[in-house]
Amino acid sequence: MRPLEERDTDGLIALFADPELSRFHRRDLTRPDQVRELAALWRTHQGPRGTGVHVIEHDGRIAGVAHLGISTELPGDVLECGWYIAREHWGTDLAREAATSLRDTGLAMKGAVFAVVDEHDTRARRFAERLGFVDVGGGEHHGAPHRVLVALSSEPSGVHHVELWVADLAAAERTFGWLFGELGWHEYQRWERGVSWRLGNSYVVVEDSPARTGAGHDRTAPGINHLALHAGTRQDVDRVTAAAPAHGWNLMFADRHPHAGGPDHYAAYLENADGFEIELVAHQ
Repeated sequence: MRPLEERDTDGLIALFADPELSRFHRRDLTRPDQVRELAALWRTHQGPRGTGVHVIEHDGRIAGVAHLGISTELPGDVLECGWYIAREHWGTDLAREAATSLRDTGLAMKGAVFAVVDEHDTRARRFAERLGFVDVGGGEHHGAPHRVLVALSSEPSGVHHVELWVADLAAAERTFGWLFGELGWHEYQRWERGVSWRLGNSYVVVEDSPARTGAGHDRTAPGINHLALHAGTRQDVDRVTAAAPAHGWNLMFADRHPHAGGPDHYAAYLENADGFEIELVAHQ
C-alpha cells in the first residue's frame, strides 16, 4: 500500500471498470473521465503522514484503493476511512490486511476512526464489523443514506510513555521528529521546552527540562541505553536506514548490520549527534 501517484490513473480506470466497485458511489466510476477527475482530486490531499489516498498493489497490479483523512461528512475533527478492493480479492487476506492497516493507522492518530457505509451495502458493513467497527447510527452522507461505524482503541496496556531529557531541544527535535514521522508516529504534545510523538497508546517525550543538571547524554551510564521501536518490514528498516544520515542519524555496528543483534534479529542501530541510540526492529 503506497500513496496514490499520477501514473496510477490507468490502473484505477482498469480497477473501476468493474461496475460492482462503484455500485454505491455517487459517481459512475466505470467512466474513465470520472476516474480521472476523482484521481486528480484525491492527489490534492494534504495531511499527516499515513493519511490521504493509497493504492493497494498485488503482483504489480492495482488491486484496490484505501483512503484515510479528516471527515468532510461527520462533525468534529474525526478521521474517516474507506476502501475499494478488486472483486477477485474479496474475502482474502489482502482485503483484510489492507483495511486493518488503514484502521490501525487511524487509531494510532486519534484513538478512533470512522467508516461511512452505504445503507444498502450490507457486504461492506459486515466486513467492517469483522474488523471491529461498531454501527453507531445512520444519516444522509455522501448524498445518500449511510450507516456510520466506529472503531476504538482497545484498553491501554504496556508502556504509557518514555521521557528523554536533552540539552539541545531543537537538535533533538530535528532527529527524533524525522525518525518518528518515518515510522508513522504523529506529534502529540508541544510546549515551550518539549515535544512528544505518539503511536497508539504510547508516546515518547523529548524535553529540555529546567530541572536538568547534566550537559549531555551518556548511554553507557546507568539509565536508558536505547529505545527499540517496531519499524515494519525489512524493506521499511532498509528505507529508513538509508535516509537516516541526511537527518542526523549514523548507523552503528555497520560491520554487522542488519544482524548486529543476532543472526535471527533484523534491525538497524542508529545514533544521533547527542549520543541517543534508537534500534529499528523489523517484523520477523
